[in-house]
Amino acid sequence: MRRLGLTLAVLAVGATVLTACSKNTGGPTDHATHAAQTSAVDADPAHSRGPAKPVPGARRGGTLYALQEQDFEHLDPQNVYIADAESVGQLLSRSLTTYREDGSGKLTLVGDLATGPGTDVDHDCRVWRYTLKPGLRYEDGSAITAADVAYGVARSFSPDVNHGPHYIQQWLVGSMDYNAKYKGPYDGGAALPPGVTVQGARQLTFRFPKPACDMPFAGAWGTTAPVPRSKDGKPLALDTHPFSSGPYKIAKYTRGTELDLVRNTYWDPRTDPIRHDYPDRVVTQIGATDVQQSQRILASRGTDAATVARANVPAELTPVVQRNAGARKRVVTGITPYVSYLNINTERVTSLAERQAIEYAFNRRGYLQAAGGDTAGEPATTIESPLAIGYHRYDAYPGGTSGDPAKAKQLLGGRHPKLVYAFTNTELGQKQATVVQQSLARAGFSVVLRPVDKSSYYHQVGLRHAGYDIFVTQWGADWPSGSTIIPPLFDGRAMDANGSWVWLDRDDINTSIDRISAESAAKAGADWAKLDEHIMRAYAPVVPIYYTRSYSLVGDKVGGVFLSAFVGAPVYYNAYVRA
Repeated sequence: MRRLGLTLAVLAVGATVLTACSKNTGGPTDHATHAAQTSAVDADPAHSRGPAKPVPGARRGGTLYALQEQDFEHLDPQNVYIADAESVGQLLSRSLTTYREDGSGKLTLVGDLATGPGTDVDHDCRVWRYTLKPGLRYEDGSAITAADVAYGVARSFSPDVNHGPHYIQQWLVGSMDYNAKYKGPYDGGAALPPGVTVQGARQLTFRFPKPACDMPFAGAWGTTAPVPRSKDGKPLALDTHPFSSGPYKIAKYTRGTELDLVRNTYWDPRTDPIRHDYPDRVVTQIGATDVQQSQRILASRGTDAATVARANVPAELTPVVQRNAGARKRVVTGITPYVSYLNINTERVTSLAERQAIEYAFNRRGYLQAAGGDTAGEPATTIESPLAIGYHRYDAYPGGTSGDPAKAKQLLGGRHPKLVYAFTNTELGQKQATVVQQSLARAGFSVVLRPVDKSSYYHQVGLRHAGYDIFVTQWGADWPSGSTIIPPLFDGRAMDANGSWVWLDRDDINTSIDRISAESAAKAGADWAKLDEHIMRAYAPVVPIYYTRSYSLVGDKVGGVFLSAFVGAPVYYNAYVRA
């Protein structure tokens, strides 16, 4: 969640140097590693126009393949919220705004369908106006209109189309319970959502009861993807065949097996600031495990030479990749927006000293080694990811990456508290549970292990009375700001409705969230970072374990694939296939 709200003149939002993402400009050695990252909003209309800058060495033609183990949960743009669907969705659906990035470390918000990031009409973040570019077309050649964008937002209010982000919907009605009254355009509902008006074919306006300074960032999600009402039909129909506004369209989709994309000939690159359509086809093959994906692309035989692995290289194959000079050049790697946390249920572990003892005792290095070592991530000490605007590194409990059991024992004062640890009942989950149990036992905790089925894990650990004291989750920011990290995790006023991982409700946190949420992005970035540190020092509700890293392979004929700091996964809109 992010913060933005100013006069969009030339707005530089938190040009903070961050650690960062991978890059790939298309050469065989360009799937590289760290670079400095800056985040900004670019209100220069010229930078929202197309065509996108050519990728060095790129050629048109060929078929790009991608391997992933599970099918897409959703392809309907208003339902997309998972990284694999986001990567493919960028080829099928456009939104009001988007991020211009090439893996070099610079993440810049620009207009996608819109001529720019948006106009803050009254300079108070309550009224945002967008004008669509001329010449925008769907896959059948029909024009994309402002009414279609408004209808896309409208359908995101439906209880049947509720898997995507809810920011814009909540802001429009001024409530977390965004569809209590308006439930979308189905069953006689209005085609326009509350607070949205359309002026002609190319302009629409959002009116919010409270400041919504992050609207330009939220506009980059599929919530604002255009959907013509005539192509919508049933609420779930677009999950298998979204009506394309991007450079590719669906030729064939066999669920559980394959998704085959071909060019959308009506997409005009002159309107698009980020995308290319170099491959003739982009084919996602479904079913290969992480081991199978890496083994196939390591060999790079036949079509596997033109293939991208969606899964990270598993721990057992990492040494093989690192010993192979050719394979190392084909790794796409970098820090993602996700952070792994050990959550502490503060309603069960009520003693601050006990929670601080957990902080000092925890063995981050051991937990990370079980996950795959340095290729899986970097030890964390902050709630925010290093990719967040205004990120500030600190260590509230400096026990080192392996922990400080002596300091933890001192805090416990001879007590031996019992902790119930929930973990996913998988081979990896069991390994990591052993690390957690042993590291906390060194300090005097008695840790009881409770396995939870992987399919229901996140649901179970979010229940208030599930009986778990500690458990691990990951959280990824929806755009690089503390506003999509701190409020959803630590706003105690929302936890009864939305569940919680820490069950912490404190007036000082809630008041700070309200104050910072009304600030411009330029100010809010640093203030979210300050609140991050305050929460950790004052309440110790989580142990940040590691900042996650992507570490996946591409075939030796693949160019242009890079790790997106927005998606947190490899993206394809610069990709090409070498002859």
